[in-house]
Order: sequence, then C-alpha cells, then structure tokens
Amino acid sequence: MTVATREQLYEAIRLHQAFVARKPGGKRLQLRNANLSRLKVRHITLANAVLPGTNFIQAMMHDVRFDFADLFACNFVEADLEGSSFNRADMRGINMARSRLCNTDFSECDLRAGSIIILDAGREQLINRSSDLSGADLSGSKMWGTNLANANMSATKLHNVDMSEANMFAVNLEGADLSGCRLNGAKLKNANLKGARLKNVDLTGADLSGVNLRNVDLSEVDLTRCNIMGAIGGQRGPKLPDHIQERIDLHASWISSSGQTGSPLNVAGEDLTGIDLSGSDLTGACFDNCNLRETKFMDAVLILASFRNANLEGAKLTGAHCTGIRLMGAKLDRAVLMGADLSPVAQRDATGAMTGESWKADLSDTSLVQCDLRNVKFVETRLRNAQFRGANVSGASFKDCNVEGADFEGCNMQAALLPVRSKAQKKPG
Repeated sequence: MTVATREQLYEAIRLHQAFVARKPGGKRLQLRNANLSRLKVRHITLANAVLPGTNFIQAMMHDVRFDFADLFACNFVEADLEGSSFNRADMRGINMARSRLCNTDFSECDLRAGSIIILDAGREQLINRSSDLSGADLSGSKMWGTNLANANMSATKLHNVDMSEANMFAVNLEGADLSGCRLNGAKLKNANLKGARLKNVDLTGADLSGVNLRNVDLSEVDLTRCNIMGAIGGQRGPKLPDHIQERIDLHASWISSSGQTGSPLNVAGEDLTGIDLSGSDLTGACFDNCNLRETKFMDAVLILASFRNANLEGAKLTGAHCTGIRLMGAKLDRAVLMGADLSPVAQRDATGAMTGESWKADLSDTSLVQCDLRNVKFVETRLRNAQFRGANVSGASFKDCNVEGADFEGCNMQAALLPVRSKAQKKPG
C-alpha cells in the first residue's frame, strides 16, 4: 500500500481499526519504508500492522497499540509514545534514541539486532544493526521477557521498569539509570553497566557473569543472589566517601557522554590515603601531587590518567589498564603493578580518525624501588631516569622503551620476558 497524503494515511488507519475489530470493509495497514514523521494520533490500534522501515521521527502517538506489529528497522527517534503497547511486536533493529516511552508495554517483544540489506554502488550489502534506545525515557514501562540482546540502552532512564526474565545479553547500559528496576531472572551476561545507577534494583536470580560494573555504586546493591562470575568491578571495597562517590559519578557521566555531561575527575593535591578505587574507570582523571599511599586501583582503567609527582607508595595497581598514563616524578616504592599494561594509546583527531601518532606512558624520574612489576607490559614507555632498584621484573617486557639513565640495580633482569639492554641496566656514575 502507498499513501500519498495524510488524508489517505488517516483513511488507511481507519480501515485498520475496522480490520482489528473484524468489521466489514476492514483492511490491514501495510506500509514499507513510509514517511510518517511527526504523525499525531492517540488511542488507536496498529496491532498486527506491517510497517517495516517506516519513519516515525518526532511522532506523537500516545496510548497506541502496536501489539504483534511488524516494526522491523523502524525509526522512532525523539518520538513521544507514552502509554503505548508493543506486546510481542517485531522491533528488531529499531531506532528509538531519545524517545519518550514512559509507561509503555514491551512485554515479550523482540528488540534484537536486525539484519538489513542496503545497496552500495549497485551491490547488495548485509548490515547487522542493533536496536537503539539510547537516551530514551522508559520510566514505569513493562519489559518482562523482552529480548534486548545487544541493544544500545546507554544513558537510558529505566526508573521502576519491570525487566524480569528479559534477555539482555551484551546490552549496553552504560550510564543508564535503573533505579528501582526489577531484574530478577534477567540474563545480563557480558552486558555493559559501566557508570549505571542501580539503587534499589532487584537482581534475584539474574545472570551478571562477565558484566562490566566499573564506576557503579554497589554499596546498596545485593549481589549475593545473582551470578557475578567474571564480572569486572563487581568486587568493590568499602563504600567511598560521599564527596568522592559524587565526583566518580560525574566522571562516569563525562566518559559515557563523550564529554557532553558530567565532568572529569580532578583531585590534584588531595589526600586519598588508603582509598579503594578498584575496578573504576578513571580514564583521563587527574591525581597530580596526590597522597595515594596504600591506595587500591586493582583492575582499574587509568588510560591517559595523570599522577605527576603523586605519592603511590605501597599502592595496589594489579591488572590496571595504564596505557598512556602520566607518572612523571611519582613515588611508587613497594607498589604492586603486577600484570599492568603500560602500552601507548593511539591518537585520534576530532573526527575520531587515527593520526598515526600515539601517547606513550611516561614514567620519567619515577621511583619504583622494590616494586612488584611481574608481567608488566612496558611498550615504548618513557623510563628515563626511573629508579627500579630491587624491583621484581619477572615476566616483564621492555619493548622499545627509553631507559636512558634508568637504574636497574638489584633487579632480576634475567627473568624479564624482554629485558632492557645491559648497558642501560645501571645508571651511569
């Protein structure tokens, strides 16, 4: 069916109402790749309609029934669908970014990725497109048993949503607000919950294996009744002080929104002795001149973070991601960096394209006396005048590092995976 005017569209919708009600003269609505942007309707039914690829951008469709409809690859960006129902609808590959979906019913609908074929230079190309609900407001909605595998729900509002038994495999919930959600029995394996809010969430029987829980405040979350095997950041220490947690939350928002909201963490010069930031994503954070003695950064993401002249004596950075880190003049005596990665980070321009350059981790003039550096990955790292005296470097690699003036006296260099050149093992007298 084709509709050239809005009058024809409204007539087609009227006939569909009759079709659903099984009245004489009724006809199912069937449109493909139609443009229904900014359509305004309410209290109608489009149940069982066939509408694949249809454009509903900025449409206002309150209390509309889409139950069992074919909405494959439809575009609902910034649409207002409050109170509508999508029960068991086919919504694979749908785009609902920044939509208003409060009190909608998505029970048992299919929001998996959808495969579409596009023509590129006359040739057919198969594209696998994930459903996008990023930035949408689904507060109060029903998503019981919904299939959301691989969907993008970053920065989505999910206040008090019932997502019991939902399939959320590898779903992206970075920065999402799931306060008050019911996730009992939900399958969240390998999902990304980095920076998400989980206050008063019911996770009874949920599968969180392999989930990313970095920068999530778990102080009021009961993880004892769900599977968190292999979860990243799931083993957190004591609750952080409120003034620190608030800044961590802002930093998480800054990361997940690519700088559009929140603010980067800057605690330069502060005393954070003994604090536990294990599992946190602290990319680009500033800890210059901080007192960080005995601080824990185990498995933390410290990419491009700055620790210039910081005191990290006895700190624990086991398994930390330290690519491009700045540690010039820092003191890490007796610190544990076992398995840390100090490789370079590729530079990108404003468009995200690779520039061919890289940010190298910099430990120039850093003190690493008696450090545990087992299996640390030093690649093109700047180690000029670094002090390694008595450090354990078993299994460590020093590939293409600048070790001019570095002091390796007392180190077990023969046990290093890729040892530095012998002439650089001891600082010249």
